[in-house]
Amino acid sequence: MTKSRSIGIMADSHGMPDTIIGAVGLFRREDCSLVYHLGDICDSSHPETADQCAGILRSNNITAVKGNNDHAVLANHPEGIISEETIGYLSALPFVAGYGEALLTHSLPFAETLGVSCMIRGMGRNEAALFFKKHPEKILFRGHSHSPEIISEENGEMVFRSIFPGENTELAGRLPCIITCGSLAAGYCMIWKPEAKSVKCYSI
Repeated sequence: MTKSRSIGIMADSHGMPDTIIGAVGLFRREDCSLVYHLGDICDSSHPETADQCAGILRSNNITAVKGNNDHAVLANHPEGIISEETIGYLSALPFVAGYGEALLTHSLPFAETLGVSCMIRGMGRNEAALFFKKHPEKILFRGHSHSPEIISEENGEMVFRSIFPGENTELAGRLPCIITCGSLAAGYCMIWKPEAKSVKCYSI
């Protein structure tokens, strides 16, 4: 039997390189073949850590999307605090990435209509309903909201449910759904197994 592929997902490290290193270590131990960072790699209050945080992602071939703190760091950093390499890296990050049946973004995936505000606006019932309508067979993985959560439809009702560390959430029959990864700064990250149709929350 072929082993199910494991994909590591983290978000909102907020300029804390040690937390990124911790998540990378977990994903390596769990044999994750791909890793995504869903934005707010950096923190606008601590631009001096941007080089280190971005460097960890680059050196570990981690795919990332841009968060609102990354955008703010680019717009407001004092001269000489961030290297040109990191400025180029953060500038080139997309708002949305895709893998198989999943979209991955910082907050909302509607970059074509919302522009940069897609990184800031929250995920409420109206936003979830729009995603379900536009992407009826997709999973959305997102950051921004710092507590792990899944939004899905059950018996015609939209349900918001918290996800806890150690919990394995089955996704079969639950598409479309929206999964908030939780903040890496608070210790949360996830591992998604597309073939097994499950996602597990971890605390590091």
